[in-house]
Amino acid sequence: MVFEWCHESQQLYAGDQLIGELCLDMPAGVTLQDSAVEQVQPGVFKISKTFSSNEQIESFRLVVDFKAHYRTSWAMIPAVSYNGNHWGKGGEPKGFIKDGTPWSFSYSRVSVAGATYSEGANWSVGLFGDINSTDAPFSCSLIPGDTHTVHRLIWPEEEGPCTYFQKNKYQEAFQRMISLEAGSEFRICVYLVVVAVHTEKLSYDHMLDFAWNINYHRQEPWYPPEELWRLGVHYAKHSLYVEESIYRGFSKGLRWNGEEWKLRPTARYLVGWTGQNISLANSMLYSYIRSGNEDDLQIGLNTLTTWAVHARLDNGLIQCLFDHILSGDVQRGLQDACNLSDAAVNFFEAWQLLGQIKVDHDRELYKEVALGICDFAVAHQFPDGNFGKSWSNAGECIDPNGTIGCYLVLPLLQAYRITGDQKYLTSAKRGYDYYVGNFLADGYTSAAALDTYCIDKESAIPLLKSSLQLYELTEDQRYLQLAESASYYLATWQWHYTTPFPAGTPLAEMNYDIFGGTSVSTQHHHIDPYALVFVEDWFRLAEFTGRDIWRQRAKAVWANASMGVSDGQLVINGMQRPIGSQDEGFFHTYWGAPNRNTGNPMGNVSYWLVAWPTAFRLQVLRRLPDWQQLTG
Repeated sequence: MVFEWCHESQQLYAGDQLIGELCLDMPAGVTLQDSAVEQVQPGVFKISKTFSSNEQIESFRLVVDFKAHYRTSWAMIPAVSYNGNHWGKGGEPKGFIKDGTPWSFSYSRVSVAGATYSEGANWSVGLFGDINSTDAPFSCSLIPGDTHTVHRLIWPEEEGPCTYFQKNKYQEAFQRMISLEAGSEFRICVYLVVVAVHTEKLSYDHMLDFAWNINYHRQEPWYPPEELWRLGVHYAKHSLYVEESIYRGFSKGLRWNGEEWKLRPTARYLVGWTGQNISLANSMLYSYIRSGNEDDLQIGLNTLTTWAVHARLDNGLIQCLFDHILSGDVQRGLQDACNLSDAAVNFFEAWQLLGQIKVDHDRELYKEVALGICDFAVAHQFPDGNFGKSWSNAGECIDPNGTIGCYLVLPLLQAYRITGDQKYLTSAKRGYDYYVGNFLADGYTSAAALDTYCIDKESAIPLLKSSLQLYELTEDQRYLQLAESASYYLATWQWHYTTPFPAGTPLAEMNYDIFGGTSVSTQHHHIDPYALVFVEDWFRLAEFTGRDIWRQRAKAVWANASMGVSDGQLVINGMQRPIGSQDEGFFHTYWGAPNRNTGNPMGNVSYWLVAWPTAFRLQVLRRLPDWQQLTG
């Protein structure tokens, strides 16, 4: 398709069809001094404008709109709003307009700076700002109408009609005022991306690729892979490993109690998700394979056997939180698909690792525990393929909703590869088809971030992993295409740019770079290193498709996830961090508790040294045969 920009009317045409027009709203006394529109790729327009003022402007406000000539069928603000966030029962911003006022969000909340995206019947439009070629921070709004859709960028940076804080909490709206001196100039640079809708709810791939390519920069991880392995094993062994009563395993992590870092006192021992007990146990087995250290082998075996012997239920489920076993209150347990999948996948891996080193200690038991979870999933699968989200100890499905159930596809595929039993592959395919069908119909996934109930990133991870595994099993190109679709959705949660942080904040002092990191969900707008769990999958996707962008994205995840890992000398806000520890959350935007030094929530950290980042880094390293691809 040939696009044509009419400079006089500021309208964009595709052939003889009007796509939309660019509109400016600027204060009196300000003059548009220079304007340029360049089509840098087919359908991608770089729009640069310079404004000047002959008088002092105390309150400069500039609004740039692209008014698309269609009624929106699906819309997104990446990492913030997916078609209005109407799925779930959380308190995150719903819709694109609140009480008659469009939501406005700081560019920094959005994974592509200030990006808005919408689809009509035939065309999709994306608009975002270039933070490096613009003289001040900005915000964005998306305003769907009956006949038109407005994509808006706003100077100064503002959020309103109120500022989303977390879950169902809000603060007052804010505006970072801009003043212009007489004779001064003000520059902006924005990008407009127009693409024919090729896949409903998923035609933003071109915008994401372009935004990635213009911002891509090679990052060096804080440490080489060998050092990250050493630091991770040290943290697991010396800070997280616990022996208490019958329990031998790992704690969820450390919190600051005002004087020192102490193990979390409640909800301490979790099989997967934030606790990652079985994955950490496997890393200790792998550490033994690498080093021959008998202590590492014993810690791994202790942990595996503790969970296999004491947490296993008669129906095949396992008690995911060990605290209930220690307290004797086992009926309180609620077992979810994410934890069960983590347990089964890693018990299968433990069986395989022990086979490599010819250690038979409870090896078959670990395989039985994994198969028990798989057998439960097969037996309790709904007729439409849905597995459900969570179950009581008695096996009753408590919550059937969300994409989280797709996690159970992963151990089922593993069970099929190990046993050759067709029932596991049949059940896995039925489940996969159910969840991928919902994803394609909705344009988002949901309910895997267990401390929220909303649209999120983590629930798409099993779609990516299972797509790749089914492609390897069948060589059916459809699965590879769906792996890319899931990956582009995951990429909407990945930061495509770098931003500065206020002086005196932990992130400024750490020289933290948000590029490559991912945020959590529509309720949790902070960055964390959770994308570690699909680093290996993006490397495989790059290999299968021949597209290097997936390798770039994987390496950017790895580099970002190394930031904040302590070598034992790292001090943040006067608190020295234990060797190998790392914060769970990095508050890159207006989310979280105010920093005690600046009063600004932007640039703070969570002070929660949780187990899972360490577990996932070690998991990547034990599963990737060539560590050089992480940094080379």
